Amino acid sequence: MTPSMPKFQRLPLGSIRPNGWSHEQLLHDLEFGFAGCLDTLTDHASRDLFSQRIESSSEQYAWWDAETRGNWLWGYTMMSFLSGHRDHQTRALDLLQQLRATQDPDGYLGIYSPVSRYRHGNGENGELWAQSRALLALLTAYEFTGDGSFLSSVEAAVQLTMQHYGAGRSYFHAPASSLSMLVGVTHGLCYVDVMDWLYALTGNTAYRDFGVLLYDDFSNLPIPFANDDLSVRSLNDAHRPLSGHAVHTAEHLRVLAWAFHVTGREGLGVALDTAQRKLSRYTLPNGVLIGDESIHGLPSPDIGYEYCTITEQLFSLTSILQKSGSHADQIESLLFNAGQGARLPDGTGVSYLTTDTRLDAHAARPDSYSHFHGSHGRFKFSPTHEDVACCCNPNATRILSHYVSHQWLQTTDGTGLAAVLYGACTLQTTLMGVEIEIEAVTEYPFDEKITFIVRPQRDHQFQLYLRVPEWAQTHYLTLNGAQVSVDVGASGFVMIDREWHTNDQVEIVFDAGIVLRPYPSGEYAITRGALQYVIPIESETRLLKHYTKTRLHDVEVLPKRLKDAYQMLVLDGSRPDYDLSYRRTGVTSRWDKPSVHLTIGGLKLVPMGSSLLRRASFPLERQDP
Repeated sequence: MTPSMPKFQRLPLGSIRPNGWSHEQLLHDLEFGFAGCLDTLTDHASRDLFSQRIESSSEQYAWWDAETRGNWLWGYTMMSFLSGHRDHQTRALDLLQQLRATQDPDGYLGIYSPVSRYRHGNGENGELWAQSRALLALLTAYEFTGDGSFLSSVEAAVQLTMQHYGAGRSYFHAPASSLSMLVGVTHGLCYVDVMDWLYALTGNTAYRDFGVLLYDDFSNLPIPFANDDLSVRSLNDAHRPLSGHAVHTAEHLRVLAWAFHVTGREGLGVALDTAQRKLSRYTLPNGVLIGDESIHGLPSPDIGYEYCTITEQLFSLTSILQKSGSHADQIESLLFNAGQGARLPDGTGVSYLTTDTRLDAHAARPDSYSHFHGSHGRFKFSPTHEDVACCCNPNATRILSHYVSHQWLQTTDGTGLAAVLYGACTLQTTLMGVEIEIEAVTEYPFDEKITFIVRPQRDHQFQLYLRVPEWAQTHYLTLNGAQVSVDVGASGFVMIDREWHTNDQVEIVFDAGIVLRPYPSGEYAITRGALQYVIPIESETRLLKHYTKTRLHDVEVLPKRLKDAYQMLVLDGSRPDYDLSYRRTGVTSRWDKPSVHLTIGGLKLVPMGSSLLRRASFPLERQDP
């Protein structure tokens, strides 16, 4: 039977628990990395603008610490509950109760004093952006705990904001002279994240309508304005390149996709299709949108991309995934390659800006903002990056949690479950009144075999969808040890519809080949399955700054031998698999000690996520057979 394209909806937070390396990484990052203590490392995370409210609504930098603290509280809460770490759960909930205590009797939960709130000053403002980060943290606590007081706080805050903005009361407006300064204002479009969640939870169409109004309001601003890449007006101009802050562009994608999803308006569908086509022109083989920090140039192996962009792009794509089932391959690549490759393996730091080919992570390396602000330091590894902007580190606490929380989806008709993102995990949910547990046992992405152990409360009929990645040359499916033949339709899924019994086992194995993916430079990325492979460069770290009473540091990473940075591999197009051999040397994997690699001659290539310094692109010598 060939499955038709199912329609999906997300499962509540807490339905999916990580196992294997992802669970170990969450725990380790909380205990030994910056994730569990960011607010003790930098004032930017400890400063609480929700209680220490500010007067100015016109300074770009005034609202930054609210973004830092809000995103960190959101990520920290997810990590604490997904990892099952009780002490961190208690601390996260205490911090969120302190946040709730700042809420005024009228429902206001934000960062501005009464004389400044709901006003734009000269055009720059962080009102909706700051509110949204805090409200998302509270909604996260609501879903994990079931405590309705968190939801009540969010609804009271949102209903007050809706009274101040709406038809005839635009949020996205500014004098023409200040249109270039709308950084906080345009971040505020992601207040729609809260509307999306509340509409899904409550079915209240007022939340849907307000979210759509915000996107329409944003799109009605006369172009050009700061971060206008995904306004309908910009997208309708086929000759207009993407040029905004990459983080804004990545996060605005989910707003456009949601607005189309809930309205079905043809013009939004055309705009969404155009957006995805434009974005593909600025996307690296590992799936990440370039931008250091603004979007410019071509997606070459040595161009920078921001950790915030990786997180926001992954969150946008998971938002689209839960509505359409698409983009799963790109989401996996974003996490396993770009995301893992931009962090220190022990969770003690991330690089603010990263490149695929990274010959050094030198603090003095300039980026496009250096010319305007005279600052460097975005390419080093740091637990805070407080010297440039403490935004990437709090966002880094969110990325793996977002991935885990979207590994399974439910069909909207309530008759099926879909494994859409792979990795070891356990799903616990209720389907048609029956409790169901499904354990996914796998070393993915280090192995392409996944075993699903199905444990319904009682014998129960439902549909099980398993995604077949685009890179899979073939797949092999068994049910309780017997081979099963199921077609893969346009949906990209195989589907088994049967009465399930306790401890039924489904095993799916994907046959992965070596695939080259082009860079505009004419060189190629080497991929196998969900992983991109690179030549690692032996490195040494240099201490730049120590954080008192911790084991955390700012460090730069340099090659031990400069000549190693010039190693080159020329791929032979006339040879099977380009003369590359795949090796697996263990049963289990860690990113710092991967069990898989490729070899060619005397060279050993490792997953990008297992490297600090690396060469990621290679020329191809094509020879006629």
